[in-house]
Amino acid sequence: MTDVPRATDRFRRLPRSEWRTELETLVVEEFRTALLMTGAETVPLDQNYFDLGLTSLRATEIKQRLEAGLGVAIDTSVLFGSPTVDRLLDHLLTQPLDGTPAPGTEAPAAPAAPAAPDLRKSLVDDLLSDLYQA
Repeated sequence: MTDVPRATDRFRRLPRSEWRTELETLVVEEFRTALLMTGAETVPLDQNYFDLGLTSLRATEIKQRLEAGLGVAIDTSVLFGSPTVDRLLDHLLTQPLDGTPAPGTEAPAAPAAPAAPDLRKSLVDDLLSDLYQA
């Protein structure tokens, strides 16, 4: 099987334009292993992988390995709804494969700390209050 746990490090070093090639290599190797294919056999990217003999259990194992190694979630509907390697690759390429947060998922900014009281303003307010009361 491929070295999925180190995948995030590989994507950090690559320009985004090269992610698909790297990802395809990684995903195809996972499928080749799960389907008990030899190195000479190719995994068709546009063919239903269940038609190739993949079981639901093996698909779930691939999903879990890729999620753990890439640090992203794989929607089950992508895996089982239109089960092709190509579709899975398209989905994965929408994810932050280099470990950076996906747009819109960043942690909310911490609330600003309350400003320290301005002692001069407080002193001026007190003096004005005293002046108007006199």
